[in-house]
Amino acid sequence: MVEVIYLICSFYILTHSVFAQINCTRTFHSAVINNGTLFIDGGEMHTIWPNKTITGAAISDLESIDLTRSWLNTDPDLFNYIQKPYSNHTGEYPPFLNEGASWSDGQNLYFYGGYSSGLGGPPVPPLGTWKYNIAANSWTSKGFSGVPLVRLCQGGAVQGSGKAYYLSGTLNPAGNPIFYGTPGADTYMDSGLISLDMHTMEWTNISTADMNTWGTIGDGYVSLLESAGDQGVIVAFGGYTYPVGKTLSFLAFRQNDTINQNSMELVRVYDIGKQKWYTQRTSGDIPRWRMSGCTVTAAAQDLSSYSIYIFGGMAPTTDESDGNIYVLSIPSFRWIRVYDDNTVRIKHKCLLAQKSTMLVIGGIIPVTNREYDPLAQNCDSAAFANGIGIFDLYTLSWMSNYNASKNEAYRIPSKISDVIGGTTIGGATMVEPYHGFNSTDMKDIFKKRTHIATPQPSTAIANNTSTPSNTGGGSLSGGRIAGVIIGSVAGVAMLGFLALIIVRRRKAKVARRDAISGDKDTLELRRAADDRPKELYGDEPHVSELRGEGDLIHFELPAESLPAEMATDRSRRGSLRPHT
Repeated sequence: MVEVIYLICSFYILTHSVFAQINCTRTFHSAVINNGTLFIDGGEMHTIWPNKTITGAAISDLESIDLTRSWLNTDPDLFNYIQKPYSNHTGEYPPFLNEGASWSDGQNLYFYGGYSSGLGGPPVPPLGTWKYNIAANSWTSKGFSGVPLVRLCQGGAVQGSGKAYYLSGTLNPAGNPIFYGTPGADTYMDSGLISLDMHTMEWTNISTADMNTWGTIGDGYVSLLESAGDQGVIVAFGGYTYPVGKTLSFLAFRQNDTINQNSMELVRVYDIGKQKWYTQRTSGDIPRWRMSGCTVTAAAQDLSSYSIYIFGGMAPTTDESDGNIYVLSIPSFRWIRVYDDNTVRIKHKCLLAQKSTMLVIGGIIPVTNREYDPLAQNCDSAAFANGIGIFDLYTLSWMSNYNASKNEAYRIPSKISDVIGGTTIGGATMVEPYHGFNSTDMKDIFKKRTHIATPQPSTAIANNTSTPSNTGGGSLSGGRIAGVIIGSVAGVAMLGFLALIIVRRRKAKVARRDAISGDKDTLELRRAADDRPKELYGDEPHVSELRGEGDLIHFELPAESLPAEMATDRSRRGSLRPHT
């Protein structure tokens, strides 16, 4: 009997230690909502173990959350997992990358951009856009035309009806096979607004030369107001900006210079129909400059105003950063602070669920000198349990429960209507900027409003659940006690076996990709992860997506030698790729 009890205890300790690991933080992912299902792709997950050790690994599965049912962000079975296919040839399976972009058209998901993680990521894949058919559970990179000549990251990804947009960003060698492994290869910025027609699967490009000094933005705040103007407008602010083609390692120490900060006061507005950029001065409670946060946009029921909610992001120092939520109300271009919080969060994604709920996916609390390596005390919990935050855009409060039945139209909170006028449903009286519109064309844009039909949510992925049966009570005989002990041993042994399988499966997901990439590629990617640019460094920390001044790399890609964007009528730096 003693041996049996010892065996039970041993298996209990084993299984407890295995299952006690919990997810700590999720970063560098993309996210999109398609017909009532939230999909999360790529990025890295840090896991904390019972001894407080934290390990990180690339996420290879496509994950999803059913938004047609109610849930708590603490639920253990919150996520569904869709395993991506793989083969020995990197171009034949969909990669899992950091800081890519994802869009949806109702039936399919589209994936572009990113770079391979050094924490078990795949070998650098060939250039391409991937399409995932949800119903058929099938992947393809075929059929796209005008494919971008480089794979970008940290750009602004938004989408409207049938159109996906990607604004500027950076080129990382770990996402581009032509540069990866080149001695001294560095990250550099790219300009341009590329657009994917999800019906024809054709990419096109628009110049951003008139957006700002260099036509670039990285890790900024980008939103689409689809019902404004003839074909919608894109609004961009915040984030960093550098010249095209210049290696960013040379410029990292300049991030405190305002010339390298896309203004929060002067926002950029792009009229999609006229293909024209404007700059508009804002007023009100203007946030400090920041980067690496996120936005969601909600329109008044009468379209008299648009509320761009921004959450999180990094200022030049951790002390200057905050977790406040601001609203940029348009067309008054008035900043309003609607929620105060001191908890900083970066590298998260925000999506509008239903019509008045902001879902925050992933992110990390940055700590000086180790912004992407979480501390145990900063692992996701409470309002961000499981790396999911839920914010009500009307009550202006964080919640732990997602209510699937709440699908009423967006209502404007009093903190906004008290400033711009009107009621919860619209009727804004402040419909022009305090300083006036910068041009009459800008004024005309917001006189045109078109109601966009919103599809009703539907379940895209079914959940398989089972309910354990209950047995009646009663006293146990000696034989039953022995049976319970034997059954417990067998059950615990089975749990231990399953636990080991789970751990091995998780490791195998990384190992099999490492085996495909080979020792050299794996080592180089892991070195890249170890050298990942920090947001902060030094005794006086300041923002730097890049390497510090002491790590200058004397290598530069000439701005004109290789096209970093697709050709436009105004910018002929290269040609489009042929139809594939």
